[in-house]
Amino acid sequence: MKRYQYGLLFGIALMFTACHTNTAFEIEGALANVPDETWVYLNQVGVTQEVEGIKLDSMLVKDNVFRFEGKIDQPTLGYLSFQNQKGRIPLFIESGKIEVNINQENFTSFALKGTQNNEELSEFERNLSLYKYNLLSYQGQQQSTYMEALQNKDEEKINQILSTYKKLQEDQAIFIDNFLAQHKTALTSLYYLYYTSGDDVTQLTAVYESLSETDKKSNLAQLVAEKIKK
Repeated sequence: MKRYQYGLLFGIALMFTACHTNTAFEIEGALANVPDETWVYLNQVGVTQEVEGIKLDSMLVKDNVFRFEGKIDQPTLGYLSFQNQKGRIPLFIESGKIEVNINQENFTSFALKGTQNNEELSEFERNLSLYKYNLLSYQGQQQSTYMEALQNKDEEKINQILSTYKKLQEDQAIFIDNFLAQHKTALTSLYYLYYTSGDDVTQLTAVYESLSETDKKSNLAQLVAEKIKK
């Protein structure tokens, strides 16, 4: 009888552990142009549209590095923010060691390594920022030339500038389409589509439905589920 009770209790303990397991994460940051004693904050994106963010932890920068450690049940969309700075670094808080390289003078130059979700997010954000930079640079370079062409009614020059600008826009759109096509089940695709899809949620829904059961438990997936039900 005692052996039976022990076995029963042991089995219940295993079931409880299996249902409440969480895994360790470590986020290690290497910084440039960030002074010591600057506060860095680890935040989680809220699980409803009404809650923008939840502060999970904070740490002072020392010797150009910072480190966060903890437990997590499933991949969680979060972001790093810094004292007296408006920019923030998106990342997935998930099992494993995540390395973050940041230049505070240019938040778009961040790099993430260590887990698949973060490396995909880093790759996507890095390339997308380059396309955006090319568009903005060309726009700035051609501003005076375009205005002069308008004043002189130089249709050829106007069309040339607009054609090049349109080509840069198309290149950016092709990059995004290719990434989404190659990462149909990725949280990064869900992340991008959630923030850009507007009223048409067809593509967003397709990615959401392709997620693993674990990823569907993420805060990002919960936000998406709320959006596509509307």
